[in-house]
Amino acid sequence: MISFEIEHNSGKNFYVQLYEYLKKEISEGRIRTGERLPSLRSMSSAVGMSVTTVKLAYEQLMAEGYLISKPQSGYYAAQGAAVKDFHRNLKEQGANEDICDSNAVRKKDDAVPLMFDPESFDFVKWKKCMSAVLNDTPELLLSEGDRQGEPALRKEIAGYLYNARGVICTQEQVVISAGTQQLINHLARILRMMDIMHVSVEDPGYMPVRSIFRDMGFSMSCIPVRENGIFIERLPANIRTAAYVCPQNQFPTGAVMPISRRHEILEWAEANDSIIIEDDYNSELRYTGMPIPALQGIDHCGRVVYLGSFTSTLFPAVRISYMVLPESMVKLYESIRNNYDQTCSKTEQLTLAEFMRRGFFNTNLRRVRKLYSSKLQEAIEAIKEYGSEGSFLTAENTQSGINIILRLNTHTKVITHGKNGKTRSEEIRREMADRLVQTAADTGIKVRNIDQLDRDGRMYLVFYYNQIPLGNIRTAVKAMIEGFKSAVTKGSLSLPSVYEVIRLIEGKPQFLKEHYERLEKSLASMGIPVPFTRDRLADCIADLAAEAGIDNHNIKIEVDVEGHSIMHLNPTHYPSEELYETGVRTDLFRGERKNPNIKMMDHALRDAADKAIRTGDLYEVLLVNSYGRITEGSRSNVFFIRDGEVYTAPSEEVLLGVTRTMIIRIVEKAGIPLHYCSVKKDDLKFFDAAFISGTSPKVLPIYAIGENTYDVNDPLLRYIMEQYDQL
Repeated sequence: MISFEIEHNSGKNFYVQLYEYLKKEISEGRIRTGERLPSLRSMSSAVGMSVTTVKLAYEQLMAEGYLISKPQSGYYAAQGAAVKDFHRNLKEQGANEDICDSNAVRKKDDAVPLMFDPESFDFVKWKKCMSAVLNDTPELLLSEGDRQGEPALRKEIAGYLYNARGVICTQEQVVISAGTQQLINHLARILRMMDIMHVSVEDPGYMPVRSIFRDMGFSMSCIPVRENGIFIERLPANIRTAAYVCPQNQFPTGAVMPISRRHEILEWAEANDSIIIEDDYNSELRYTGMPIPALQGIDHCGRVVYLGSFTSTLFPAVRISYMVLPESMVKLYESIRNNYDQTCSKTEQLTLAEFMRRGFFNTNLRRVRKLYSSKLQEAIEAIKEYGSEGSFLTAENTQSGINIILRLNTHTKVITHGKNGKTRSEEIRREMADRLVQTAADTGIKVRNIDQLDRDGRMYLVFYYNQIPLGNIRTAVKAMIEGFKSAVTKGSLSLPSVYEVIRLIEGKPQFLKEHYERLEKSLASMGIPVPFTRDRLADCIADLAAEAGIDNHNIKIEVDVEGHSIMHLNPTHYPSEELYETGVRTDLFRGERKNPNIKMMDHALRDAADKAIRTGDLYEVLLVNSYGRITEGSRSNVFFIRDGEVYTAPSEEVLLGVTRTMIIRIVEKAGIPLHYCSVKKDDLKFFDAAFISGTSPKVLPIYAIGENTYDVNDPLLRYIMEQYDQL
């Protein structure tokens, strides 16, 4: 029952009032999980607000995870939403100043995603096990913990590994610590005692391991990873070494080492008197077929050190990892064990031992596999839908684990290096990677860059989907990808720069001469020559199209003040065929370009316009300058038609779009009267038709500007559309 009343004198916007009311009702459980809310029109009628105002409130609640939208069905209270205000209460009590009250917003310096899923772990059973430790065996907590790890937990781990992973060991071979990196430190000391001072690591691979061994004075070889795991033939010969591998689920490629290659690497270790460090990364979380048995289980010569962790299979706050040493290395560990304190909480170790003893761990693992499998499929489908069917973003490594590899298909290509040489290109890549990671973080999503994989001008990111509630994944992925597209659209060059966006149709750049001339004029206004010829630009475009395997796309060219120039595939915003028939909805937006005749990115204006477009569910916004005159669209030019005559803003007030120039030629050639004059808001109702123009939309009818509607089948409009398509 909705019992909301507008407070006209509160000073708050109406949509904020409705948002706060519904948020409280959901948080406190009066609107139950899964309960359907009234439709936009029904809610509008019930509370006396416009449909647009209600939609704003609903969208904010969806962004924060309180509501989910089901196509053709409606809006529903999200699963787990009733506990979200727990974070806000903590903050109000001063418990943690870094915790926010929204799961869709995060602090820039917080490395943990604020999106969380209470369904991913059974905290009730964990609480029971912890209570059992505190109530039944409190005396165990009054002494220091075992430096090797609590015997009770080591016993449970040994039993679990034999049954689930095929690892053969006793509890005396198990060493527990707070995180894999701590274990690697112990292992490095043992290897030193064995006179092994060389390590071979996977490339690409887990970077912290490299850093630890390098910092401890080990020499290192980086061995390429193929589709069947590490390139065994490249491993050192006649040099005792420790080879660090992830045979079950290689990070970050997801490569799996087949049984024949496993025998080969074991034979190499025996012949070379070497050690294999097997990191069994997320191997339990495999969603197609059975989990692949561990390499350690088929090692009969004591050459494999096995590493595992509970972080992914329990919850991130539990930092319990373990390694299984070959019997020949146990004595070496025992000789240094007392030199180092146990870094893992004794209480958590005993709780986990009880959790495993009662069978809760296996039960939770089965549940998590099923849940994460559903999340993975939902995430893959959303990435395909919102990532432009793979032309912008592609999902890789989608068989196991808690993350997906995202391949960003920008295909960035350097045209000229500029004054600072190649190092500038590396800076540009890092800056874009940082921007993408932060863009995801701003929506509450954890993403990391993997620069080891970057090649062919494409970028690779790790996307951690596992902690996002299942009902929020599509919304979260959409927000993340829209953020990525916005970041790429803003350009790659951090220094002041100008740009052009050229459309490729059937492999041919459209109006290349006109784009080059405008680029030349933009740079000339800054006293800078174009650092490449038009022929060079044409060749680079052809090379980029061939490398990317595309025939129809937008290509962005950027040139900065130091003469560095690049090009890359730009996210496309092509209208559907239906929109060319029905027209698009737009509205007015207060804003203007600082220098409209120079094609330079204005990030602040772009961000504000994008927000207005999303909020209003618009295709485009039309800019209104400080004099109240409509100039152009945020990414287009705009034309009006009245009584068979065409109107557009004066050239000095707008960006001189190439498509705009072509339209003007069509109009002048046909002898159609053309007026360069400003249009004000109050004049909009007097026009018969309107359209926007640009590289992506070409000539696109407008059916509405705010409350003003137009004839999308106006004969002159359709004539201009036809002529431009022919051109």
